[in-house]
Amino acid sequence: MNFKIAVCDDEKIICSQLTELIGNAAERLSVRFETDCFLSGENLCKEMKYTEYDLIFLDIELPAMNGVNVGKYIRNNLHNELIQIAYISSNQDYAMELFETRPIHFLVKPIQYYQVKNIIEKLLYLNDIDTGLFKFKSGHEYHQISLSEIMYFTGSGRKVTVTTTNKSYDFYGSLEKIYSSIKDKDFLYVHKSYIINYKYIEKFEYEQVTMVDHTMIPISQSRRKAVRSKFFMIGSNNL
Repeated sequence: MNFKIAVCDDEKIICSQLTELIGNAAERLSVRFETDCFLSGENLCKEMKYTEYDLIFLDIELPAMNGVNVGKYIRNNLHNELIQIAYISSNQDYAMELFETRPIHFLVKPIQYYQVKNIIEKLLYLNDIDTGLFKFKSGHEYHQISLSEIMYFTGSGRKVTVTTTNKSYDFYGSLEKIYSSIKDKDFLYVHKSYIINYKYIEKFEYEQVTMVDHTMIPISQSRRKAVRSKFFMIGSNNL
């Protein structure tokens, strides 16, 4: 699974140092991270309208919009409780102000490698707890639903529809990225536009599958052999 991390500090040298420490920790822990750097809270907030981050290293003493206000924007305006926030400061006098934004950690400069590694390990631990959940943003709202309730994903361009046992949600995303995060679960990537949940297949045929809601989904020719192989592998594992 790929994680996206944002580093927000008005000092370029701190951004560079943190990016390097994150890279070292990622290599040590054998995980992949994409890291974006921001020199102001305003630019970070603008980007969060389009990009979902798993973790933000956020300096408190930012000019104009400081880190505390960025944290409040994330929790109160974006209504996002999923992003983990690690605050950074040169002093320790912010404990009460930070409490309401529920940070994962508080770092005092100068930042050490072991501190960054500990935070990333905690992020991985928290995500491991939630491996049974699919998290996404639809409109201005953030959702997390059980993978066991998802029947299939449908993709068209950047638009993705996730259909569950009781409703559907539209959001912007990539089927490739979604599949990379759930491929170890009972899902089959049967077509460039469809990912389906094995447990909701009513009938499996060479060229298509029929889901329990009677939706017929094609299996692309280039995927038929791999899909058939995984279909029977999942079936044998569930016996």
